[in-house]
Amino acid sequence: MIKSTHRLENLVSDPISVNYGSDYPIPRLVKGNWCVPYAITSSTDENGVVTYEAKEAISKTLFEHDIRAVMGDADEADIVSAVNHGIKLQRAKEYPPMQECLDGIAKGDDAQVQAYKDACLAVKAKYPFLS
Repeated sequence: MIKSTHRLENLVSDPISVNYGSDYPIPRLVKGNWCVPYAITSSTDENGVVTYEAKEAISKTLFEHDIRAVMGDADEADIVSAVNHGIKLQRAKEYPPMQECLDGIAKGDDAQVQAYKDACLAVKAKYPFLS
């Protein structure tokens, strides 16, 4: 459970500190805005329960230029992680249905399986991860 309120603006907001509890922070969509965690820290209590805290910035998109605009004080690894999360989501929308591959395997249709692989590789090439 997140214990904070968000001041949503058009694109940029001041980073806020958020307690994520035991859930590892990932970017999440809230009322049409992306809440992007960075500078993630964790602590473990005497019972071994891990709690995560992070700064959080608000962005309209997970595109690199928007992420860099709202995460100005973040280090490069945090920015890359947030942008790559957005790339994963974009890729997932454009990958062909897995049933096409499974159908090709079940029928022994190597051309259908290869077409599926080629379509997946085209999506990966269209949305490369930052490194």
